[in-house]
Amino acid sequence: MVQKADPLLENTANASATAEMSEADRLIQQELAEIQAEIQAESQAENVPCDSAQADNAGNPPQASNIAETDIAADSLQGTDENMELAADSAAAEGEEPEMSQEEADAELAAAIDSATADTAIKSLFLDMTAAAIPSASRRISGPYGIRTYRMHRGTDLGLCHGEDRTIVAAFAGKVIKVRNQGRRRGYGKYVILDHGNGLTTLYAHLASWKVKVGDTLQAGDTIGVGGNTGRSFGAHLHFEMRYNGLYIDPATVFDFEQGQYRWEQTEIDPVALQQNEDFYQKELSKHRYYKVRRGDCLGKIARKYGISIRRLKQLNGLKSNMIRPGQVLRCS
Repeated sequence: MVQKADPLLENTANASATAEMSEADRLIQQELAEIQAEIQAESQAENVPCDSAQADNAGNPPQASNIAETDIAADSLQGTDENMELAADSAAAEGEEPEMSQEEADAELAAAIDSATADTAIKSLFLDMTAAAIPSASRRISGPYGIRTYRMHRGTDLGLCHGEDRTIVAAFAGKVIKVRNQGRRRGYGKYVILDHGNGLTTLYAHLASWKVKVGDTLQAGDTIGVGGNTGRSFGAHLHFEMRYNGLYIDPATVFDFEQGQYRWEQTEIDPVALQQNEDFYQKELSKHRYYKVRRGDCLGKIARKYGISIRRLKQLNGLKSNMIRPGQVLRCS
């Protein structure tokens, strides 16, 4: 919890304590200055039940009731290092892959995408959308592409209700380059990545199961798997991503998911425009990367606000304990 300010700090008898605190402030600020800005891909895909309101638009904060539900879910994901180790040991004993941290999940995903696009020249790409397929029969966008509570949501979430068709299909013809399970509560859970050539890749995450293996060649509309609720997910949905040479594409600019059709027969993917969009989002995100501690704050409250774990928050700020004080500036992403 936040330490209370001591009114006796101004006394001469405690001058040395004040000097030590000032020195601590200087060291913390120095560490903050040395940490390079990094992007946390999010993988976090939050979903609402089918009979509830859909997720808020990218630029709008969630309503108070949604915040409370998200905070409760986030609390359930936070644990000690010992608990994480026990979970990994248990998974290994059952023949499952141990769960990954969110940072490991993001790094692994980035490496898979980079390997598919490393040798591709960056230029505009023209897609024949008449040969494409919407990856899910769902017509409900439960999470749009854009900024979500101070971090980027890099895909479009399509909500999946009980009793409806949850088959997930390939959006374009391509080759399976990654089939992976990142864990029951971490990252994208069970996901598949397709390489469509010319630098274009798509990702299908939070699957309940998959029907493909690495090396399979698929046509648009071929079955990839069944949508589900694996990984860091709070409801059954498909998290669908598109990238061109590593640059993210908002899938809703290509597909009209609610109408179940493509937007244009021929779509141009312009890397210059994609980079401009990314620069805009990063400029907006930079406004929220630091937080000034207020009276009554604690690490758990701040971590939930920015959608990260307490452990990660401490790592970003070089904190050895959970003690923080009013006026302290913390880096949160």
